[in-house]
Amino acid sequence: MESLQNIKSRLRAVRNIGQITKAMEVVAATKMRKSQEIALRTRPYAFKALELLSKLSRFSPLETALTKKRQVKTTLLVVIASDRGLAGAFNTQVFRSAEKLFKADSVYAAVGKKAGKFILKKGLSLVSGFQGFGDFVRFEDIKPLADFVIDGFKSARWDRVVTVSMHFRTALKQEMVNQQVLPVDFEKIEETVKAIVPEHGKYAESLPTTNYKLQTAGIDYLFEPSAKETLEMLIPHLVKMQIYHLVLEANASEHSARRVAMKQASDNSDELFSAFTLQYNKARQEAITKETIEITSTIER
Repeated sequence: MESLQNIKSRLRAVRNIGQITKAMEVVAATKMRKSQEIALRTRPYAFKALELLSKLSRFSPLETALTKKRQVKTTLLVVIASDRGLAGAFNTQVFRSAEKLFKADSVYAAVGKKAGKFILKKGLSLVSGFQGFGDFVRFEDIKPLADFVIDGFKSARWDRVVTVSMHFRTALKQEMVNQQVLPVDFEKIEETVKAIVPEHGKYAESLPTTNYKLQTAGIDYLFEPSAKETLEMLIPHLVKMQIYHLVLEANASEHSARRVAMKQASDNSDELFSAFTLQYNKARQEAITKETIEITSTIER
């Protein structure tokens, strides 16, 4: 049997690891809830923008530089993963989904260090990488990413933009989402904004929302500047809001996956600690029994 000193050393190591994983579990749970809260706060702005769009559509055709469809020669695939590890199968699921979309005419942008390493490892064309958005992403933080995607579409570097990211459903369930960002599909933007509310938990309560469909009747409005100019200014904001929501969803999913992974690690640590404690007690009892026998034998002699 292993020596008492070795077992005691392993007990200390397991106990220390258990304390660390439990702390990380609590931190991840807090960050997950905070990410959901931030996402929910952005919904009123997005819905108001969609409401304005429905009114504008009655006075101007919706075809702009970002809505016009063209022959797809190059697709930009934006892979949204994490900067850090210890998140269970979170990154692996994202990469498996991305691999299914790999095509010869595609170029790639990475959000998160793990995504960048994955794309380079596969020997693919990485046109840009974005890192360090932080645990609680602000709208202005994603501006470099959104500007890069929009400017490349306008200059015809790519004719379509598709994102691969994780969508938060519950603390224990996340789903992969492959979504076309450009050319603009207003129904997709609406779906993205509505889907922010999780199915269960603190933020799952139903919120008052309006189904902002493109309208063909109603009050007449006067626009300054013109309806077309207003549309051209509004649509990029909607695209940025959609990208922002996708990043927020991925963040919430990452923190949720890390929380689950740390909980499993904590549970495993508790089991190991119990097993090593039992092993230590047995070894200690054997040592005591052995010493007792030796003392008794010496006295009898």
